[in-house]
Amino acid sequence: MTDAPAPQVLRSMDDVYGDGFDDEEVEAALDESLSPRGQNQLLFDLVAGTGLPPGSAVLDVGAREGHYAFELSRRFGFRVRGVEPVRRHLDNAARDLAALAVEEPEVAARVRIDEGVAEKLTDPDGSVDLIWCRDVLVHVEDLETVFGEFRRVLKPGGRAVVYQMTATEWLSPAEAAFMWPPAGIHATSLDPQRIEAAITAAGLGVEQCIQLNGETRERLEEDGVHASSKQLLWVSRMLRNRAAYEERFGTVAYEYMLTNCLWGVYQMIGKLNPRIYVLSAGDL
Repeated sequence: MTDAPAPQVLRSMDDVYGDGFDDEEVEAALDESLSPRGQNQLLFDLVAGTGLPPGSAVLDVGAREGHYAFELSRRFGFRVRGVEPVRRHLDNAARDLAALAVEEPEVAARVRIDEGVAEKLTDPDGSVDLIWCRDVLVHVEDLETVFGEFRRVLKPGGRAVVYQMTATEWLSPAEAAFMWPPAGIHATSLDPQRIEAAITAAGLGVEQCIQLNGETRERLEEDGVHASSKQLLWVSRMLRNRAAYEERFGTVAYEYMLTNCLWGVYQMIGKLNPRIYVLSAGDL
């Protein structure tokens, strides 16, 4: 976990620029990779670790356009139902599922994407082997109801793999107040204490909690994707040229893109800390 900022001692100029350390030696050490893991592979490895057989019932909560539902069917042979509230995502998922039915009919036959919300799942009690929920619950205020629904639909011994962003003490209240409303994000749903209290209240157990900090962002940089460095460049341009971008794309698009770019940058500098929870449902 990223430590909270500590009060700093004002150092003398001699402390800072004297012979205390060799800049080049420190820089060389920082150039050495820490072998960061990639986010998606880590998530899929956790799914594989559940040992669920092909044909298991999987619920993708917040399926967006179906990408992960398709991949869960392809990799593991699962029967996957996705639920998604946004009409544009549902329309795109239907289009992509139709294309998949032509290219990989067996994969597509195991997938369906329905309209729905995390707070009110339509699945019967105890009918789901695994819940996949990737980076969506920041948009949901009532986490207690969501995790209660997870507990209800999971079979005894079922699992949920939940990727959830959390805020650290490095993120100031002013930054949160500026960033979250334009992206439809509830500040309380990034509070790790509240998240874990809601999990516990629902009767779910935390089997694993993996705190990633900037690890998966490092992986993207080292792989040459440069997602975070590109977003940092975009933030600078948006701040310097706001009026032109707002005139061209509108305020909603501008403010959302600014938050989206800071979302990546802030993981790299310790203000945001994504976590992966592997949750378990005990016997009913």
